[in-house]
Amino acid sequence: MPQGQAIKYFIARPPEKHPRKEYLENQLHRKTAGERGENKMRKKFQEFHLDENFAALWDIGLIDGDWKTQFDGLVMTEKCIIILDSKNVSEDLHFDEKTGEFIRMDSKGQRLILDNPVFQLNKNILFLRRWLRKRKIDVRVKGLIVYTANQCLFHSKPSGAPICKTYQMNDYLYNILHSLPPDPTPLKVNKIKRLIEASHSPYVRRPLCETYQIAYSDLQKGVYCASCKGYQVVRSKRNWVCLRCGAKNSTAHHFALQEYFSFVDDSVTNKEFREFCLLESSDVAKRILVQYDFEVFGETKSRRYRIKE
Repeated sequence: MPQGQAIKYFIARPPEKHPRKEYLENQLHRKTAGERGENKMRKKFQEFHLDENFAALWDIGLIDGDWKTQFDGLVMTEKCIIILDSKNVSEDLHFDEKTGEFIRMDSKGQRLILDNPVFQLNKNILFLRRWLRKRKIDVRVKGLIVYTANQCLFHSKPSGAPICKTYQMNDYLYNILHSLPPDPTPLKVNKIKRLIEASHSPYVRRPLCETYQIAYSDLQKGVYCASCKGYQVVRSKRNWVCLRCGAKNSTAHHFALQEYFSFVDDSVTNKEFREFCLLESSDVAKRILVQYDFEVFGETKSRRYRIKE
């Protein structure tokens, strides 16, 4: 389940007056805004074109020893690789040349000091160069920071910094490529793409209860009803029936498992599944769990089911 979607459904589980409810709402806003921004960047890239070979990869994680880096986007061309770094920051942005910091001014005139995104981009460029050299690939690596929020106004930017808005992104990419002299030995784009794909290390998310320090006991238990948004769903004759609105859903347990793995733990026992779904029968729970291609480990009573990597 995507992180933004998981947080959306997670918010509904704690009681209305839970002390961290407002914080969760803010986290949902930030996460969904970030995901929208990354999607805008990908959509804009669909208009990008070169006569020579090129390729793009999105949401890529690479590891070099203890150093792990996540890339929003990698554009591979015959001249170079360009790192795309998406930033979803709105309001008025100012850059202080003396301190090297970005300052965000909101509509109420409040100042918020932000990290200079150029420093993070330079670190990512250094990482990718090092990662490629260890694999005997000598390639130029460039970067571009893309601000995706519609209500984003630059009053000043670091001089010469590769920073743009979404609508400017492709022109900035073309300018980066045109500024580079021709390479006598063009990069083997497809080979590099396959290497990076094979080395991709997906971001491992912690369960939301752990991330946001909310006790599992604080969560409303029960299977979610997509029709009335309630949790009064019971198992009846190989079906799930909502006692509140009467809606039926034969696969409601599938979403319940997605929720459990996103909220609580990366594995579940028969007992834990029954407690989360308010399901009485251990035999019914077993029939549901064994129908999935889960990794199974542990003795009979403590047997755990986990999604395979």
